[in-house]
Amino acid sequence: MIRMLDHTADVGFEVEAPSVDGLFEEALRGLLLVMFDAPPEGDGEEEREVRLSAPDLETLLVRWLNELIFLVQGEGFVPVSAEVRVEEGYSLLARLRGVPLDVGKYGWQGEIKGATFHGLEVVHRNGSLHARVILDV
Repeated sequence: MIRMLDHTADVGFEVEAPSVDGLFEEALRGLLLVMFDAPPEGDGEEEREVRLSAPDLETLLVRWLNELIFLVQGEGFVPVSAEVRVEEGYSLLARLRGVPLDVGKYGWQGEIKGATFHGLEVVHRNGSLHARVILDV
């Protein structure tokens, strides 16, 4: 589940999933909804692998989102799906499938500077993980 958030100078979203891996996969989808009017769907033509680590889950989520932002804005690669595995010690391995960036086709919403720690929240609630993320635009 994804819920968009209104924020004064930035934009944010909340995601919910039954697992940590699922939460990171949902965060990708939330990010794409912020970046594009009509995010690409389906199978991607290209594959990428991402490896990250962090001292805690919140920092790992921020690093994950910032890596995805870099891939889209810096390398022109839009991940449409991800298989994410987060292991103890907060290391992440993700296999991404994606498509080349086409700002006209997907309705580019403008540059995102990055995911922030402002208002960041990752909590267990009612058997699921919930995260709130604010992006600096």
